[in-house]
Amino acid sequence: MPNQLGHFLYRASIAAISIALLIFAWAMFARFFAYPDLVPSPWDTFDTGAQMLSNGELLAHVGISLERVLIGYATGCISGVLIGALMGRIRIVSQLADPLLQLARPISPVALVPLSIIWFGIGDMSRYFIIFYGVVIIMIINTAAGVASTPNIRLNAARCLGAKRSQIFWRVVIPSAVPYILTGMRVALGFAFMGIVAAEMIAAQSGIGYLIMQSRMLLRTDIMFVGLVTLGIVGAVIDGLFKLAIDRTMKRYMEHQVNV
Repeated sequence: MPNQLGHFLYRASIAAISIALLIFAWAMFARFFAYPDLVPSPWDTFDTGAQMLSNGELLAHVGISLERVLIGYATGCISGVLIGALMGRIRIVSQLADPLLQLARPISPVALVPLSIIWFGIGDMSRYFIIFYGVVIIMIINTAAGVASTPNIRLNAARCLGAKRSQIFWRVVIPSAVPYILTGMRVALGFAFMGIVAAEMIAAQSGIGYLIMQSRMLLRTDIMFVGLVTLGIVGAVIDGLFKLAIDRTMKRYMEHQVNV
């Protein structure tokens, strides 16, 4: 317990120093090298953020963006795991789907924003689609790699014990692919936030992306920086909580992954 506390305090102090250096560099750049209307100081940004927090405007935008991220991220993860598992277990499915996947992978979710608006309109469905697309590609690739790399020694042991194909899949293959799936989920979380900002910048009336775009129209760079800082903080907090949940609940899968 003391070692864990010491390690936590060490990492927290390093993070605090890193953030302090970033704020210092930001303040120096805004003070000596940039126009105040183009790069606001940290203090002006924090003051604007505090005002937006007090009147509830910032929390409203964050809540709406998080709701969109959750829906698109959850559907993308579920679909990606299912498709990736089929690709990893059935060779013909992998051979047919892999070329399509390689064609779709280089296409940025941002490039699909105009098409999603044409398909789904300017409602939330288009934004769900952008997030879903960015998440599902990563989940398919990671899940397929994890399923395909299941150690043969585990498969042979299960067969010798008389396990059925369905039992092998659910009790051997999927647990062996858990590290790949969790890694994909964590990477896809970042893509989900990038996707929602891109989607909200066009034809949206709420959300962090809308806040950033609207501040550009009003020439309010302080509000724009509030949106950027908020996005970074929310993303970092959710990623930290996700990593903590993995360490607490999936530690045995991550520690005992072996290549045999």
